[in-house]
This record gives sequence, structure tokens and C-alpha cells, in this order.
Amino acid sequence: MKRLFLLFAVLVFASCKTKQAAVTSVNAAPTDKQAQEIVNHHLASFPAFKTLSGNLQVTFDDGKNQQSLPLSFRMEKDKVIWISAPLGIAKMMATPEKVQYYNRLDSTFFDGDFSYLSTLLGVEVGFNELQNLLLGNALYPFPSTPQQGYIHLLPESNQRYNLKIEDSTPIEVRYSLLPDSYRVETTEVRHIGSSQKAVATYTYQQVQDILLPLTLLITASQGDDSTQIGMELKGVSLDKDLSFPFKIPSGLKEITLK
Repeated sequence: MKRLFLLFAVLVFASCKTKQAAVTSVNAAPTDKQAQEIVNHHLASFPAFKTLSGNLQVTFDDGKNQQSLPLSFRMEKDKVIWISAPLGIAKMMATPEKVQYYNRLDSTFFDGDFSYLSTLLGVEVGFNELQNLLLGNALYPFPSTPQQGYIHLLPESNQRYNLKIEDSTPIEVRYSLLPDSYRVETTEVRHIGSSQKAVATYTYQQVQDILLPLTLLITASQGDDSTQIGMELKGVSLDKDLSFPFKIPSGLKEITLK
């Protein structure tokens, strides 16, 4: 079960877009007008709501172990992401400042900021990337100046708009956007010069007047090793008054870095 709750960090593709110092300069043409128009349409498509709740069916498969678990899911946009296993056996709550988690089954907990979780996982993890991934938004802010990077419009395939983001980090990000809604159909994050890659694929559902993910399948691979995390979101309610109860039980052992 620990994997299923750490998945909300791994969900950020293991958020492998590092924010470290630039390793090379970008040599590319400026973002063209058509690409910028597509980006603007995508930004306008971001779902607008205050709170969201629903049920998540989450699966995990790394080729050696398979797990599946129903979870309760709640979100206050830009503020809180909360999940709970049945009967509160395990819970996770993330805010822009910190991540908290406990698991009664193995009597463990952690309570730390995202830098702690990033070190634990060996990759950078942030609240905004996590929220964007769960909502079907572009993971990272689009570059707005040549110093930040460039947006390239790639040839269309299957009537999808395909964008490649290039900046000074050793990470390449590609988005495939649906032609009518401009929502993300696939996001690909690739580490240039290595075999590290992660792909997220979405389907959508209409909830009131907005499109939200129905399914999300993440495939993260490195060489011959591959891990899949699947999610299905059902029973979605919007803009209801929600609570986010969370209290780490006494007697649990804190997860620490080794």
C-alpha cells in the first residue's frame, strides 16, 4: 500500500524535470504564432472549480508486483490534495508547503515538505505539477521568453496538436492536445541522453460544464524496466463544502532517509 500513496509523488512522472542550473544553452527558433495560439487555447481549457471530490480506483504494476485499491479523493484547487484508503487505514494529504502520509498497516508515517519527498524519491516533486497531472493540464508553465525556452509546433498526427517544449534543462517535454477541447491527451517527459521516459495518457468525462480526467495511465520506463500506474476517477462532485481530516496516529514509526 505504501506504493499507492507514494504514487502521488511518482505521478508527477517522478517529476523528472529538474530545476537545477542550466547545462546547455538553447539554440532554437522563437515560439511561432500558431504554437502560441494553441497554448493559449489550452490554458483557457483548464478546469475551473473550487473543490472536487470523487472515488479513485488505482492500480500499480511494475512487472513484479501488482496492486489495486479504491481510494477516496478530495481537492481544494491550489490548496489541498487529499486521499484516503477505506476505513482510513492509510491517508495522504499534500499542500503547496508539505506532504503528510500515514499507513496503519505497516505502522509508518512521514510529515515533510516536498524537498524531503524529492530526496526520498530521487527526483523533484512539487504540488503544482501534481495538481496539473491529476487535472489533465500541462505539467509545467510554458516558457514566455526566449530565456526560458521555446515552444515548437510539431506536425499533426490523428488531428492532434503536438507541442515540444525545449529549454536549458536536460529534459524534453511533449504534449499531444485534443483538437476540439485542447485538453492534454498525452504528455511525454524524456531525459535527454538516457533511457528515462514517462508517458501519461488521458481520457475525459464531462462534469457539469468542464472536462475532467476519467482515466489516467502513466507508464514510466528506464531501459528494460517499466512501471504502470492507472487511475479511474468516478462519482465526481464539484464545489461542495469539503473537509480534509488528517491526524497522524500515535505509535507509528517515522519514515526517514537512509
